[in-house]
Amino acid sequence: MQRTFKSKIGILTHILLLITIILLFYSMWIKSIVFLVIMLIINVLFVPSFIHTEYIFNNNMLYIKSGYLPVIKIKLDTISEIISHPKKNSLFTTNPTKRYALSSDQIILYCKDNRRIAISPYDKEGFIRETIKCNPDIKISE
Repeated sequence: MQRTFKSKIGILTHILLLITIILLFYSMWIKSIVFLVIMLIINVLFVPSFIHTEYIFNNNMLYIKSGYLPVIKIKLDTISEIISHPKKNSLFTTNPTKRYALSSDQIILYCKDNRRIAISPYDKEGFIRETIKCNPDIKISE
């Protein structure tokens, strides 16, 4: 059975989205073609990630989708630990390319192959319950 969790969107993500849209309109106002093209590219590439980030459970797999980025596939039996309330300094030790969180209210998935993936499901408790239901050996840390 498939279950989908949407990403929580933080205030900083909303501010960044608003700034990029304002700059897009500003570039049209000042009639700068180069600036307009740059802002269009930024908006086309990043806005879908802001809007369409989700975490999908299906057949003992976790699929992480974020805009145009490739879908990340994680076997649930490879997840060894979940940190539900990471310390601020642990957020910066996570590889930024493995960050699929749109909010600072994140959880970190530790996999047995030493991957760390930061995500921010809107329903953190439901996400953790679903993960444990599929793999009861996962260690949960605060």
